Amino acid sequence: MNRLVASLVVLAGIAGTPGPALAQLTTTPGPGGIPIAPGAPVQGWTPGGVGIGGGRVAPGPAARDVPMYRRGPGDVPVLVTPEGRRDRRGGAGSAAPDCGGRGCLPDSLRLTIDTAAPAEAAPPPDAPIESVKALFAALRACWTPPAGDAREPGMEMTVRFGLTRDGALMGPPSVTYATKGATRETREAYRRAIAASLDGCDRLRFSERFGRGIAGRPLFVRYIDGRRPGSGAP
Repeated sequence: MNRLVASLVVLAGIAGTPGPALAQLTTTPGPGGIPIAPGAPVQGWTPGGVGIGGGRVAPGPAARDVPMYRRGPGDVPVLVTPEGRRDRRGGAGSAAPDCGGRGCLPDSLRLTIDTAAPAEAAPPPDAPIESVKALFAALRACWTPPAGDAREPGMEMTVRFGLTRDGALMGPPSVTYATKGATRETREAYRRAIAASLDGCDRLRFSERFGRGIAGRPLFVRYIDGRRPGSGAP
């Protein structure tokens, strides 16, 4: 009973605190460790997360203007960016930068590769990549799922990685999600297949301009093994 009363007091204090409303994607610890239900608007409280460079962002007012990743539905990381900042004179929030130009890329890129979906035509192996669309097509062309007994129809795995301006991996890809209930052997087989497809992808040749824009930006790729048992696919 005392804990319930304390929870109501804390939540009432949050509701009366000025600040931007942030819709949460998943259950998030609030002030005092009290969980905030997903989808609930939160006034004056900013949960923490993982920053652009991979460092942990502590919760609280200081995190309000910091772009960070939080886990969304399906345990897929979602980039949460500030809606705008108000200056100390009470002015309106500044608008987000215009990314309509060719030289502007988002803070992170997301791609789903489904082996059952028709693949877009990949650029020629010796042609430099000059667009995000061409990059995604090249990554699809390089993907080879596990074969034989290691295959698991319906298996999903999401990895995060970065590329240099020359198209090389900036360290091994980090697994951020794998199908619940998959065995350790299955997860390891798909992790190895993903790492091999990225490390050995000779299609990742960037133009000078695109290489400068893509270097160091987090890429999230969701791999789905859509092959059906008995379909004849390797």
